[in-house]
Amino acid sequence: MRKGDICLVDPSTQSISEALRKELGEKIINEYNMSPTRPTFTIQKDVLTQAIKFLVERFDARFLTITAYDNGIDFELIYHMGIKGIVANIKTIVPKEESQVASVTNTVPGALSAEREICDLFQIKFEGITDPRALIAPYEWRDVQAPLRKPMAGLVASYQKPTVEKLMQQGMVFPISSMVNNQRAALKLPPIVTTITKPEALKDIHEIASEVGFDKRIGYALDKNKFRY
Repeated sequence: MRKGDICLVDPSTQSISEALRKELGEKIINEYNMSPTRPTFTIQKDVLTQAIKFLVERFDARFLTITAYDNGIDFELIYHMGIKGIVANIKTIVPKEESQVASVTNTVPGALSAEREICDLFQIKFEGITDPRALIAPYEWRDVQAPLRKPMAGLVASYQKPTVEKLMQQGMVFPISSMVNNQRAALKLPPIVTTITKPEALKDIHEIASEVGFDKRIGYALDKNKFRY
């Protein structure tokens, strides 16, 4: 049964998941259950407010808190929403280059203090926040320093980056020299096919890297063909 747009029947993890899939579609990047009553959904950040508003209007969800984590190259924000004994976790990724995400305070005013605290500690700006004042840090720290914000860094160490960049930019770490090709020709061996002679193969390498999430794990921007840090 429903009254207006609010579900009156106690929802289950499955019903919440199905409803979110229908609402957000391909904007859901990943989903899994931490426990039978703690479903977690990783979504694109451009539909964050849509997801929170949907849970509030459809399931009468209550805002609990926000977890913020700096993984070195991105911020991970998890919005914990209580729904009749179920805690739905809505997770989104905020690139450090942007350090900005939409505020949900227009939908859940109780998120105000959490957003202000995260802004103080991580320098993440919440666009459209109803009260942007500093909460726990001195106001003069704004845009200057943040206690929990790490330097921009990823899994690949500085001495490893040239090797990985060559692999991603050329498809090989050590290019085949003309001398090697000449020697192979003298021995009547077929030439070695590389991404230099077959550039479309490099596109395949990038597609595979994207499919397995290699680029995201190491912080490599495929559109710019270079590291983000």
